[in-house]
Amino acid sequence: MIGVSGSGKTTWVNSHKEYVACSTDFVIEELADIMGISYTQAFDYIQNKKKFDYITSKFFEKIHDCILNDKDFVIDRTHLKRHIRISLINELKSFALEHGKNLELSAVSFELPKNVIFERLKNREKKSRKSIPKEVILDQINSFDIPTLDEGFVAIERIT
Repeated sequence: MIGVSGSGKTTWVNSHKEYVACSTDFVIEELADIMGISYTQAFDYIQNKKKFDYITSKFFEKIHDCILNDKDFVIDRTHLKRHIRISLINELKSFALEHGKNLELSAVSFELPKNVIFERLKNREKKSRKSIPKEVILDQINSFDIPTLDEGFVAIERIT
């Protein structure tokens, strides 16, 4: 998945149950449920306690399990920057090769107009109490590198 927050990545993931969903957001949401707080409060808690390493390790454990057990998976994160995507792709392909696995990665890129994204975020906040500051979204939009096949993808589906 590639796209700014609120572009529809998680909705896409939830409608494609044939894939194992791998997301740091899911780990944060589980923590929020356990603690009886909102996603935003859980996110702030993780930042204040510097727990992102734990969240990230859980995220990668799930991906590695999928690779080792030949399960199709989807990574539900923004992946806005080209160099970050290339780094992740190389890391996952190396892990697969070290374990005798072949890994082919496809991308679904959400390339939507700003007004659609902000409308979706407003609706999501009403339903889930999950809010993201407007300036964060604008920064994401402005830093979004459109993905290309030469990053290591075998295919890219573009949702506009």
